[in-house]
Amino acid sequence: MFSLRLGIKATPVSLKPRLPVQNSAGARACFLKHLPLPPPGERVQALHHRRHLSTCTPRQAQYTRFSTESQTPFGNKWDARMKVVAVVSAGGLAYYLVHLEQVPETGRWRFMDISPKYEKKLAETAYAELLAEFDGKILPANHPITRHVRRVVTGILESSNLGSLRSSEPSRPRRGIEDVFWGEDPFSTPSDSVEANNVPESGGKEWNLLVVNDPKIVNAMATFGNIIVFTGILPICKDEQGLAAVLGHEIGHVVARHASERYSSSKVLLVMAFVLQSFGLDLGLSNLINTLLLELPNSRTQEMEADTIGIRLSAKACYDPQAAIEMHTRLAQHEKGSSGLEFLRTHPGSERRIKHLESLIPEAYSIQAASPQCAGMQSALDRFLGAARWS
Repeated sequence: MFSLRLGIKATPVSLKPRLPVQNSAGARACFLKHLPLPPPGERVQALHHRRHLSTCTPRQAQYTRFSTESQTPFGNKWDARMKVVAVVSAGGLAYYLVHLEQVPETGRWRFMDISPKYEKKLAETAYAELLAEFDGKILPANHPITRHVRRVVTGILESSNLGSLRSSEPSRPRRGIEDVFWGEDPFSTPSDSVEANNVPESGGKEWNLLVVNDPKIVNAMATFGNIIVFTGILPICKDEQGLAAVLGHEIGHVVARHASERYSSSKVLLVMAFVLQSFGLDLGLSNLINTLLLELPNSRTQEMEADTIGIRLSAKACYDPQAAIEMHTRLAQHEKGSSGLEFLRTHPGSERRIKHLESLIPEAYSIQAASPQCAGMQSALDRFLGAARWS
């Protein structure tokens, strides 16, 4: 036996085994629970002097405050940068949807925020740049090659009421003895300047034509009403029918306003690059994504669309639609070995384009058959062949 001294009279304590300590939440056993209580008179005094002994871990008072901060996928709160990205993205999406339109010739949806009035200013600026870039290489209007190209372009434009072709050759400044010998600039053609005012009532658009003497460049292009033909493409065209296929394709780009579409799309690419960089993607990666997923696919789509419009235009101008397939076959032979992977190119593969054109042949012949002008030309050709057969 032993006594527990608490400043009061000792009380015998039994050495009975203590109950096991329960650690459950509702039944924590304490050592003092098994001590006998003192007499009633001494109980209050004992409470002031007794030191509580316990084998229990004291419970600490805890205070839990419910968080009022919004939880977002980007963290507990949006920083200023994410707010700017959200505002720019929302505004850009709204602007994009408002400026969606369909290409009238094919029905394809696209983003376009360039007005025709602004296109006219772009055409004038582009024409001045072309004159400066190819200065000294532009063939005069009275050159046989220029007249040959001009005849095909005029036929395509007038048959579809797209406007007229005005003189696009620059006035060459007089220099040296050669100009004194000629007495006047031999490259000037007054008749062409008069023709520039003869605009069809239904078309109303004036086109510029530049024939550039460069056999090494196998190309032709048209942008904002400016048509450029390099002499290097003529052997691929082979004849007037092949040239009509090339020119119909290039004019188709202008009719569908592809240059303005690319100019509009560049704004979308800038916004996307800003958003990608805001998420931590570096500039090089964002440019690569834009190029592979937007720029190149859109360029190939426009080329196929120009093929569709071009074969319709050339057929309406009474040129043989089959010539487009033959021209692309020759072009494929010329580009053999340098094609590369199609998804890295601005133009579709030759095989794919040829198959696409073959699918358009029935429609093109139907357009040609419905044209009174083509019917008259075919009758005249039949009469000529009949006369040659009997002679």
